[in-house]
Amino acid sequence: MDAVLYAIPASHPCAAVGRALELKGIPFRRVELIPAVHRVEVRLRLGAPTVPAIRFADGERMCGSREIMRALDERVPEPPLLPRGDEEARASALRAEEWGDEVLQSLARRVIWAALRRAPGHVMGYTAGADLPVPRPVARLSAPLVARLAARLNRASDANVRADLLALPAHLDRVDRWIRAGVLPVDPPGAATLQIGAGVRLLLTVGDVREAIDARPAGAMARAAFPDYPGATPTGVLPRAWLEGLR
Repeated sequence: MDAVLYAIPASHPCAAVGRALELKGIPFRRVELIPAVHRVEVRLRLGAPTVPAIRFADGERMCGSREIMRALDERVPEPPLLPRGDEEARASALRAEEWGDEVLQSLARRVIWAALRRAPGHVMGYTAGADLPVPRPVARLSAPLVARLAARLNRASDANVRADLLALPAHLDRVDRWIRAGVLPVDPPGAATLQIGAGVRLLLTVGDVREAIDARPAGAMARAAFPDYPGATPTGVLPRAWLEGLR
């Protein structure tokens, strides 16, 4: 029996875990849930608060990208997701991974839902390749409601997203420094690369910020770690005044 990864379409932490499972050679199948309402379903199925959540073939269950990454290293040591034999390198990778989980993850989620709330017609693009639990016509009709609900649940208010975009250049500077320091390798990618790369890769689907990110090492790292990523929103979706700091 394969492991089962519970996820939502285009979720960056879910993408990070999926890529880690592939690197470890662990067979798995992915169960897609509906954004925003997924919290109820995953709690009923696994007793977990959110996704990514996983049920391994031996029955062990857990949720959270960092927790799952640690379990993967225990189950399949090679290739390691964290450096071995160099405590300083390991500590740096853990700090970067934590930042990617606790800071960048939420920022990327707020920005994408702010964009999709304004352009709900592009929601279905983020489900490309996903085996949705409802018929696609139903998903398409419900997309505006899902986008509004997800934006609200993720606190993607105008004030919060504008602050996120003002802070984004400094966040990308941090990622670029880690890349130059060798903390975020891509061949193969470690846990920190997957955690941060997935968040940056999701941001690259937002037309209004894509150019500013692609000009940086962070953009190249994210595209190398995640060559294919579903979805795109066009430029002109987010208010121009919010983007002044990116130019």
